[in-house]
Amino acid sequence: MKLATYINPRTYRAIVPTLKLADISSASLLDVLLNNGVGTRTDALPYVVFYVSELPTTKRKPYEGQRGWTFGRGNAEDKRVNRILNNIFVDVEKDNKPAKSKKVDKVAKLVSAYEQMTGAEKRRFLASI
Repeated sequence: MKLATYINPRTYRAIVPTLKLADISSASLLDVLLNNGVGTRTDALPYVVFYVSELPTTKRKPYEGQRGWTFGRGNAEDKRVNRILNNIFVDVEKDNKPAKSKKVDKVAKLVSAYEQMTGAEKRRFLASI
C-alpha cells in the first residue's frame, strides 16, 4: 500500500518493531525513533498511520487530509494512532496546573478596587456609605 511519497521504506522497516511496542506499552520509546531520524510527532505521524493501516483489525483506509495522513476523527484507528503517538511523545512541557476557576470572588474584587483608590477617593467613598 502506497501512502505517501515521503515515507522512507528503510526507516519504516526499522521502526515497525518500536511502533508495535508503542502500541502495547506505555514506555517512552523516543530514543529508537530519534536514532532513525524521526524526532517529532509530525515526523512520526505518517509512519504510525501507515503502521496502523497494515494491521489486520484496521477497517478504514487512511487518506491525506489538510494536516497530513489521517483516518478521520474519533474512530478506532484514529484513537490507536493517537495512543501510539502519546506513548512515544510524552509532552514534557505540558503544564499540570489546575484550570483557573471562572468564578470571581466579588468581595476580593471589591477589596482590591478599594486598595487601589487614592486617599481622597477612599474618603469620598467612606463618606457616601
